[in-house]
Order: sequence, then structure tokens, then C-alpha cells
Amino acid sequence: MAVSPSPRYPFAGNAGNSLVPDRTNRTPVLPEMPVGATYSGQVAAQLTRGQVDRLTVDDIVVAVRHSEPVDVAALLLDAAGRVRGEGDLIFYNQLTGPGLRLVPGQTPALAVDLRRIPGDIDHVRVVVSLDDRQARFGDYPPTELRIDDPAGNLLYQYVIEGLGPESTVIAFDLDRVGAAWQVRVLGHGYSAGFEALIRAHGVPIGGGPDDQVVYRGPAMLDPGQEISLHEIRKGELTMVKLGLAWDPVKVHGARGLRDLEIDLDASALLFIGHDLVDVAFYQQLASRNGAVRHSGDNVTGDGKGDDEIITVDLSRLPAQITSVVFVVTSYAGHTFERVRNSYWRLIDGTTNAELARGNLRAGGPHTGMIVAKVSRDDATWRLAAIGEPIQAGHPVEAVQPVTRFL
Repeated sequence: MAVSPSPRYPFAGNAGNSLVPDRTNRTPVLPEMPVGATYSGQVAAQLTRGQVDRLTVDDIVVAVRHSEPVDVAALLLDAAGRVRGEGDLIFYNQLTGPGLRLVPGQTPALAVDLRRIPGDIDHVRVVVSLDDRQARFGDYPPTELRIDDPAGNLLYQYVIEGLGPESTVIAFDLDRVGAAWQVRVLGHGYSAGFEALIRAHGVPIGGGPDDQVVYRGPAMLDPGQEISLHEIRKGELTMVKLGLAWDPVKVHGARGLRDLEIDLDASALLFIGHDLVDVAFYQQLASRNGAVRHSGDNVTGDGKGDDEIITVDLSRLPAQITSVVFVVTSYAGHTFERVRNSYWRLIDGTTNAELARGNLRAGGPHTGMIVAKVSRDDATWRLAAIGEPIQAGHPVEAVQPVTRFL
């Protein structure tokens, strides 16, 4: 059954089967609580973009606050980031799904029972949209999210900052990790809008052909899993960026808190077969022909967004180049388990759409990580998420462990 548009509810189901929520009775059901409020002796976590944290409860309620009317929605996704059918979309016109239900009230909210999420679902993607699809998040104060347990105890808060002309934002994912679940903060605006987003994840809308989808959303890849870039983004992909980010760290010293100067470095290693032929890193900011460029060395992680960016113009790479491998190393030897809010992500350099993302802290007591590679397969470039922890303080030290992934 395809989902067809309607004027007010543009993704309502077929006649006689659509669910129209009652928006006239929005009694607040969730308590207000200031940032940093405590419960049971614990401080609620203030989440930031790129952060990953393990959930310790099975039942949560996600509430959204915004100065303008907004809608919250959720997508149940398999390991490939696709819905199984239209029943895996929970939104204002389909209020319930397996393990999910929208909570009535003036504060848009979503209740999640992780124990009831089907076993073939690996991700729950939470999306927030402005009720006025022509409006822009960037014109209003930031959206505020809170995650509570069923008793109303605050577990997490997240302020989605840095949005611009988008009316839809992918707030965060809930990822299955073995028998447990984790929250993975995204906060990415989706410029094509809500309809394009849900269709990109496989929800049928009006029976339109699926091959018209331009962008399917960021891949959620497990280490070692490969996926063709064409499965994420339709059409010719000509430019890829690697973004690396981490936050400054403070530690207790003899005179109180002091900065721990953690310097992470992103590098791109260019190979012909198993032979390293070129590199772009903090001491050589461009490859020989300029197809690969580094934004420059950030030695502290200070600042918002990506701290270091490597841009790869795939169309300009010499035909002999078979692989570009991205590595991250810790210059002073600090291990990744000490780094806060660290992540890498691959980005479509033309549209700035995110293709894939990984968490560096999973590297544990290591000083380097082989994070990802793009490799040439005839005329198609393939993306591989590697996520392999290594000991390396300099990209040269990463070359030997990289070769087994070529």
C-alpha cells in the first residue's frame, strides 16, 4: 500500500485507513526540568552532535520543545538503513508502530519500548520537522530535545544547533548493539524535506519510482561492512570529504582543572594496489596533483563542527589510484578512550549530505584508527567502514596495518 499525499497531512494513508491525530487537545504530559537537573544522585547528560552513549533503560520518552509547531516522527530501519514497509514509519498520521507510539499533548513526544522493537530492526531514527514545511529551522531558536524514563526522570538533553534553511532534521538514532541499545546523536538538517527523507529510507509515497531517490541518508555501517556509494546516493559521485571532530579535554591537576592538549590528525593515504604513492596530512596539505586537500592542522579540537576536513576530488584522481584510505592518529600518544565527542564522517562534497559516520572512542586504549576507505571497482567507487584501532602517532606508522585492508 503506497502512502499518498493529502493537503494537510501530505503522507496520509489510503482513504478509510489514514490516522488523523487530534491536535485540539494538547495537554502537557511531560514535566519541565532545567539543564543539569538530577535524579537518583545522577546528573542528566547534555548530549552533543556526534556523541554516542549506551542506554541503561528499556523504556524512554523523547520530547521536543520549539518556539514553532513541530512534528516528531520515527523510522524503524534494518541494517541497511531501510524500512521493511510503510508500517515502519511512525508520524502524525500513523501514531503507533512496533515498540513506538506518539504521545498526545502539547509537547510533541515519542514513547519507545526497546524490548518490543522487532529483532530485524537495527536502528530507530528520530526526526523532527517544522509543521510549516516552508519555514526554516535557522530562523528560530534551537530545537530542544529531552529523553526521560517512564517516571519522568531526565536522562539526556540535546539542543540542536547550527541548522539553516532546512525544515526537517534527523535528531538522533537508537542503535542496537548486541542485546543492548545506544543513542547516537546526529543533528543533521535534511535539505530535501520530510517527504524526501522518508522516501529515501524506502517508505512508498504516491507510488513514485524508487530510482528517483537522489540521497538515501547516511549509511550506518558496522566495522568491515562495505556498501557501494551508489546505494547511498544516486548519480555520479565526484567529491568526498572526511570530517574529523573531537572536543578539548580538561583534567584535574595540582592547581585545579587544566587543558589536556589532545591533538588528533586526519590523513588520506593514496594507494596503487598495495603500494603507497601519495599522502595528504598536516605536513603536506595536498596530494601531488591537488585532487586531495587537507584543511589544515587543528591541535586542540576547539571549535564547533568538523575540526579537520580532507576533500577528495574523485574525478581528478589519477586513473592508477585504486584506493584512498582515511586514518586518524593521536600526535602526542593520547588514547582514544580519553577523547570526548570524537567522530569521523564521510560527506558528499557536492551536496554536503552525510554518507557515513563512525565513533572514534570505540578505539579504546589505542592511538590510531583506520576509519574508512574509498576504492575503485571498475567505474564504481565503493565505501568501506573499517574502524580498526591501531597504535600510530603519525600516518606513516599507519601504513603497514592499512595494507591488509587493501
